[in-house]
Amino acid sequence: MTRTNTPGIESMSAKTTRPIYLEVSSHFFHDAADFEVRFRHCYYSKDISFDTPRSRKVKTFIDLRMGIESILKSLVVYYESSSKQGKNLVNWIEKFSHNIEKSLNKVEIHLTDQFLNQYRDCLLELHELPIGLRYRLDAWDFHDNQEEKYAQTIASQTWMELVYEALKELIGLANFELSKHNRIVKASELHAEIFEPRYEKYKK
Repeated sequence: MTRTNTPGIESMSAKTTRPIYLEVSSHFFHDAADFEVRFRHCYYSKDISFDTPRSRKVKTFIDLRMGIESILKSLVVYYESSSKQGKNLVNWIEKFSHNIEKSLNKVEIHLTDQFLNQYRDCLLELHELPIGLRYRLDAWDFHDNQEEKYAQTIASQTWMELVYEALKELIGLANFELSKHNRIVKASELHAEIFEPRYEKYKK
């Protein structure tokens, strides 16, 4: 069995010590990978068109946007929160919400100049496109009132594929970083880990 290394506990007085930053980063990484698969399957589908119907086109965009949001959060947690854990960590990353600009600003110091020169502008454009476009009502309203912005982004295959390339590169980076922490876990270590106090936001 492989699991991630456990960093030192930041404070013995903390109410919860799990999840640690590597767990949270991994969860967001897998979210991004799921969104990438769904976007690719739908956007390039030969069975049903997601390119022409406006309500379907914006849904592929939302998968792309959520993929970028998730992978940025994965990297933010990985690079910037190793001293946080448990409830403090979860609450901290949740404050980034859907704010792609905030996440990108936090993590760009860890990205190459080549990546930023190629993709930064299109990622910031994502921030200008509301997450509410997942609804048909919002999509039609946005198209009618922001037609130029819509044409330059969601309706543009070139723009969509540029963002998609950025998503794949960021997923590759997160995978590379997280894979450094894979290791074999002893039974005693696993037992101790299981019984660490874990923050579960939906636990009654």
